[in-house]
Amino acid sequence: MGRIRLLLALSALLAIVVDPRGDARSHAAALLLLACYAATCMAVSVCAEYRLPWSRGRLMHWLDMAAASVIFAVGGHVDILPIIFLMLAMIVGSMRWGLHEGGRIAIGSAVLYCGGALAETPGAAQQQLLLGAAFLLALGYAIALMSERSIQAHCRLALLRDLNRACNPRFGVDRSLTAALENTRAFFGAERCIVLLEERDTGQYGCRCVGAGGPLTVPADPVDAALALALLPFPRTHILLYRRGLAEWRHWRLLPPTALSHAGEPSRWRRFDSAQLAALADLLEADCFISAPLVLGRGKGRIYVTSRRRQLGRTDALFLAQIVAQGLHVIDRIDLLDRIASDAARLTRKKLALDVHDSVIQPYVGLQFALVALRKRADPANPLIGEIDKLLAVSQGVITQLRDFALGVGVDPGMQVPVCLAALQLQSEQAMAVYGVDIRIHMEGQVGFGDRLTAEVLQIVREGLSNICHHTQAKHGAVWLRCSERLLRIEISNDSENGSAGPPLAFLPRSINARATALGGTASVRQGPLGSTVVCVEIPI
Repeated sequence: MGRIRLLLALSALLAIVVDPRGDARSHAAALLLLACYAATCMAVSVCAEYRLPWSRGRLMHWLDMAAASVIFAVGGHVDILPIIFLMLAMIVGSMRWGLHEGGRIAIGSAVLYCGGALAETPGAAQQQLLLGAAFLLALGYAIALMSERSIQAHCRLALLRDLNRACNPRFGVDRSLTAALENTRAFFGAERCIVLLEERDTGQYGCRCVGAGGPLTVPADPVDAALALALLPFPRTHILLYRRGLAEWRHWRLLPPTALSHAGEPSRWRRFDSAQLAALADLLEADCFISAPLVLGRGKGRIYVTSRRRQLGRTDALFLAQIVAQGLHVIDRIDLLDRIASDAARLTRKKLALDVHDSVIQPYVGLQFALVALRKRADPANPLIGEIDKLLAVSQGVITQLRDFALGVGVDPGMQVPVCLAALQLQSEQAMAVYGVDIRIHMEGQVGFGDRLTAEVLQIVREGLSNICHHTQAKHGAVWLRCSERLLRIEISNDSENGSAGPPLAFLPRSINARATALGGTASVRQGPLGSTVVCVEIPI
């Protein structure tokens, strides 16, 4: 588009030079202004090759209209040349910014055309003048409308693509569903997106309400059966649209409310009970809402998109049904895979718990008995008594950890404790008691994960603390967990042995790197202040 604009600018400049009109002063001013416009078009064309953001701003199509006004001011070119610039402005503005910007440009083009025609020919025929203005308005509106539909189609395809790229399944169904509902709410520009589901097995109802600036994970809250039935109007398979009347005067609505239902693709929109949908809007605290039937996993119900400011339409309601049919289908797959993995893991965990008890814990218990016997046989004056006592304490701690691990392995995954300060603080206390290493735990952001990622994060931190205790002589360390909307960052650091900065270390913990890679993230090692070593793990959410 930049090259086309530059070609038109050079053509207009050449036309003014070859066929001068008006007095010498206005002709020179027009040449100067059009030369500046052509230079600006050349600069924009060059910057567009490097994809600079300002080269695609709203300023350029208004500069096109300014160039048309300069040609109008010179006079003699009202017939075609300025209209070409006005059409260029309408096409560029509409294709990039949609209906509203295209409408403003169309109105401005019509006003500019009328002003230029009247300035050149004060006695111009009103019929011809109005016909030209109407042509510009109609053409501008048609271009803006088609461009708006094209922009909406691209935005809808982008939303469906984003919904099919669900977040990491290790975060669980709650996190994936919350992200999908937030993307849906943001697309429609609504205040809330609500999902109400009835569990087939238990008959209980659960509701999720996602609003702007809400938490990353919204669990399902139980809902009373009477309230749930009020939020699930019959027929439950219809798509619903409701808008309140825009104005009311002396109990007369200047624009009546809209209450429509749609039974599916082959059918048409039909009128629905306005009083029933008005009561539903009162429950939702909304002036406008769209709703579609939803079947998700082992539950079925409805999804609502509610708004108080934006007026949602029929195409929005039909697209919401398309989102349910295509975009949220990935949540079904995540739920199914999660249940299959949980059932398989439950059997594996029980077998592993028995294997750990028989093959790992019992040999350590035998080693502890041997150390106790050795301690009793040793002379009280033996200088190794202290070392033997320390080995006894370490073996007792290891046996306790292994028994806790075996007990935790046998527990159902849904009963695991989520990552929190208490779980990490327990690891810190064990490092201090056994190895004398002081570990500080720090958290930033809303830290909350699913059960599977919880176990992975705990294992990464446990491996990092083990490396500090076994492979360094550091006495101080720290663990930082920073969670943003799209990234979980884990930093495990220990102080320098001599307290001074040295050359950067060229190593990477293999087990931590393997776990980070399996989660779709990366691991790296860098040097911190005063020569400290920092292991950084980044996991995309």
